[in-house]
Amino acid sequence: MNRGGMTARLVPEHPRFEDDSERIVWEGLRDRLRDCDVLLHGVRFTDPVHGEVEIDLLVLMPDCGAIVIEVKGGHVAFADGGWTQTDATGSRAISPVEQARAGVYALKRYLEGQPTWSRGALRATWLVAFPYMHVTEAMGPEARRDLIIGSEDLQDAAGIAYDRLMSPALHMFRLAEGWVDSALDLLLGAPDAEREIIGRTAARLRHADDLTEAQAGLLSAVRNNPRIEVTGSAGTGKTWLAIEQARRWAKAGERVCFVSYGRGVAEMARRAMATLPPSQQPAYLGTFHQLGYQWGVQPGAAEGNDFWIMEAPARMIEAAASLDASSRFTAFVIDEAQDFADSWWTALLASASSDSFRLAVFRDDEQAVFSDRRGRPDLPLTPLVLDENLRNARQIVDTFRPLLTAPITAMGGEGFPVEYVPCVQDDVMGAADDAVQALLDDRGWLPEHIALLTTKHRHPVQIEQANDRVAYWDDLWSANAVFYSTVSGFKGLERPAVVLAVNGFHDGIDPRSVLYAGMSRARDLLIVVGAEDELAAILNDKSMRRLRRGVQPGA
Repeated sequence: MNRGGMTARLVPEHPRFEDDSERIVWEGLRDRLRDCDVLLHGVRFTDPVHGEVEIDLLVLMPDCGAIVIEVKGGHVAFADGGWTQTDATGSRAISPVEQARAGVYALKRYLEGQPTWSRGALRATWLVAFPYMHVTEAMGPEARRDLIIGSEDLQDAAGIAYDRLMSPALHMFRLAEGWVDSALDLLLGAPDAEREIIGRTAARLRHADDLTEAQAGLLSAVRNNPRIEVTGSAGTGKTWLAIEQARRWAKAGERVCFVSYGRGVAEMARRAMATLPPSQQPAYLGTFHQLGYQWGVQPGAAEGNDFWIMEAPARMIEAAASLDASSRFTAFVIDEAQDFADSWWTALLASASSDSFRLAVFRDDEQAVFSDRRGRPDLPLTPLVLDENLRNARQIVDTFRPLLTAPITAMGGEGFPVEYVPCVQDDVMGAADDAVQALLDDRGWLPEHIALLTTKHRHPVQIEQANDRVAYWDDLWSANAVFYSTVSGFKGLERPAVVLAVNGFHDGIDPRSVLYAGMSRARDLLIVVGAEDELAAILNDKSMRRLRRGVQPGA
C-alpha cells in the first residue's frame, strides 16, 4: 500500500515503546497506512476469560476490519513444537500465535459484549511480527508465511495487513458503518458524559455494597466465639463487618465500645449507624484519642509527640479504674487495629465490666503505618481471613496486587483503566491539581466523586481547612466538594476516583504500604501522579511497566 504522504490516525500520537521491536513495526505501518486507517499501540482492556489483555499493535481499517499484531523482538525460533525467543537477556519460551489469536478473541468479546455496541460481529484477525528475523517460510503449522511480518516485510506491513483482512474467509462478516468510531470510543474511553459517570459509579457502588453485605454470613458463622480477629487486605469489607458486628452485639444487649485508629473511619461509622435504633448503636464510637479526652486525659502544652504512646495509656488506666458500672463496656470492636500502639490495648480493655468481655479486632497488616506494632492484644482470638476484594475495580486491584504478600481475588467488577501522570518531584502537586481539574471540566466527574490524596505533605487546601475539623470531615460526604487528605488520614475510606499525589514519604514509614493504602482508596478510577525515579525505587519492574501503560497521550 502506498498512501502518497497521507497520515493515518495514530493513538497515541507519540507512543512510549518498551523496546525497539514494537517501534520498528509501528514505523513500518505508520509510513504506509491510509489516512482513513487507525494505528494503536498498547491497547488494554479487561476480558472475562483472559483477564487483563494488552495488544501490542492494533490496526483498524474501516473498509476491511481490525487486525491484532503480536510483536516479538530478538531471535525467534520454532522447533520441537514450541517457540523460543533469544535476546541479550537470555532465552525463554513464548507463544506468539496463541497470544495474537487470544487478542483477537478478547477484542471481539470485549467490543461485541458492550451494551452500547450496535455494529454487529467484528471482522478481525491477527498477524505476528518478528522485525529482526529474515523469514523465508512458514514457522510451524499455525504460522504460515503470509501471517508473519519479517524484517524484509516492514515496508509492506500495511499491505500484508490489508490482504489478510480481505481474505475470502473473513468476508462473511459485514462491516457496519461507523464501527471504527464506536470501537475507539469503547477502547479509549470517549469523554464520559456526567450522566454516564454517575450511572457507572452508582452501579459499581451497588455491586460492591451487595457483595459487602453478603459478608454478614461470616459473622453468623463465628457468633458463638466471643473474641475474633478478622484480617484482610483493602476492599474486603472489614470496616463494614466491624460496624455490623457492633450493631449485632448492641442489639443483643452488650454495651459496645467501637474504636478506630483514624477519625475518618469513626466519622463514617457514625454516619452509617446514625439511623439505627438506639438499642443497636454502640455506647462509644470514636478514636482512642477521643476516648482519652472523654475520660479527661489530654496532653498539656509542654507534652511531647509521644504523649499518646508513653503517658496517656497509663493515665487512661487510672481513669478507667474510676468508671462506674454503667460506664463500663461489655464488648469492644476495634477497626484499623494494625496501627494501634501496643500500650493502648491495656488502657482500652481496662474499661471492661468483667474479664468475660467480647472483642472483635479488624486489621490489615499490609497497611500498617508503624512496623513495630503488633495490631492485636495478648489474648487468644479466633481468626477469620478475608481474601476477596469486593470494593475496588479489577484494574485497581491488579495495580496494587504486586504490593501485597497474600493472594487476593478481585470480585468488584470492572472500572476504568488506571492512569499515570509522570512529572518531576517539584511538580507533583500541580500535576495532581491539573488531573483533578481535567476530571471535573472534561470528563464528566463530579466533585463528590473525587479525592486527592498525598503520600507525605498535606495539600494546601487541606492545610486551609485544618482549623475546622468538623467542617473538614463534613466535606467527605459533601455533594459539591473534592476531598483533600493524606493517605494515612484517608485509610478505611473510599471515593469513586482518587488522584494519588506521590510527593514523598515520611522517615520510618514503609513507602510500599503507603502506595498500597493510597491506591486502594479508589473504587472506580485511580490516577497516580509522581516522579518515575521515586516510584521505580519502590515498585518492581512489572509494576512500573503496568503503571507506564497508563500514561495518557500528550502526558
